Amino acid sequence: MPARIHTDWPLFLAILAILAFGLVMVFSASSTVPHLQNHMEKWQPEKSWEFAERQFGAAIFGLALMFALRRLDYQKLQHPFYVFLSINIMLILLLGVIAADPKAHRWYRFFGAQFQPSELAKPVLILFLAWFVSRRENKINDRYTLLPALLVVGGMAGLIGFGDLGTAMVVLAPAVTVFFVAGIERRYFYLTCLLGLFLIIGFVLQKPYRMLRITSFVGITQEKIEKNPEKYKWLAARLEQTNATRDAEHQPRQAKLAVGSGGITGVGLGQSTQKLGFLPEAHTDFILGVIAEETGLVGCLILLAAYVFIFWRGLRLYWLTPDAFGRYLALGCVALVTAQALFNMSVVLEMAPTKGIPLPLISYGGSAVVCTLITFGLLLSVSDRATSR
Repeated sequence: MPARIHTDWPLFLAILAILAFGLVMVFSASSTVPHLQNHMEKWQPEKSWEFAERQFGAAIFGLALMFALRRLDYQKLQHPFYVFLSINIMLILLLGVIAADPKAHRWYRFFGAQFQPSELAKPVLILFLAWFVSRRENKINDRYTLLPALLVVGGMAGLIGFGDLGTAMVVLAPAVTVFFVAGIERRYFYLTCLLGLFLIIGFVLQKPYRMLRITSFVGITQEKIEKNPEKYKWLAARLEQTNATRDAEHQPRQAKLAVGSGGITGVGLGQSTQKLGFLPEAHTDFILGVIAEETGLVGCLILLAAYVFIFWRGLRLYWLTPDAFGRYLALGCVALVTAQALFNMSVVLEMAPTKGIPLPLISYGGSAVVCTLITFGLLLSVSDRATSR
């Protein structure tokens, strides 16, 4: 007989609450974007819903996948066929997008829609990690464990980082968490982190705009480089090689203004002024700035508490789930979502260099919303069965 499913209502409702709040904030933050992009002289109310409608459609599709995965017994997914099939498809998609999108290496575009395969790589990598580590748990420090894992995780992160360094850093978070919890020796752990750091440095040096974001974060801004070209000769020469936006300080500066303007309780939903063209990407990567301005410190703390609650529920599953595959699947899911949320918040609050990392279930982006809900579907599949025992 199939295992009885008992809905983990606290986790389920927390996911739905974040998603619903995200849809509201996407509408608020994006309502002016079509008018600003198209330089409309007359306000057209129907255009205000353009991005919100797309996000709502993606959310419905993502919820359908989440419910389907929740109903599926997660233990069926640990068959090698499903693991290797998903990994191979993912590698093909990541290789193909380099040619399909020669400029950014991020998007497949078809029939007016676009798909970002690096987002799908997140749940796929979590599935691989859970399967692989559960099989090798007693030999976690063996070279036949570490080398294959390094090849798969490093190869996938490398392909993603070629076009999207932020996502590459995010997908490393569940890998580091799972192997650390599984008991990897410190020397191997530190060596792996060092290799990851070298990989990140290599990708930063690959593109000048990434370098400028790092240097701006430590105080060496574009203005300083232009005023002292001899002192920063190498940086100045590298910046001449790109036509990308160079004012790396602008987004964090405007985001801080939005956060500061919100105060304790915010100026009210829909009342943000920074979204009126002052804060770039106000509805995507920097939507937290609009949230802070409109709902204040209170709104931000409630949102943070929701992410922390989901992390706690996932961590709790690590102790409740009887099988290793389920434990590491749950741990990988919450490590990914929590790390991504903290990365995004750190960037908006200028605690980290500017990087395009969406806020889970909040930022505008169909691929991100759908694939995050897939991740939560895997988590709920484990949670609903673990809490039924």
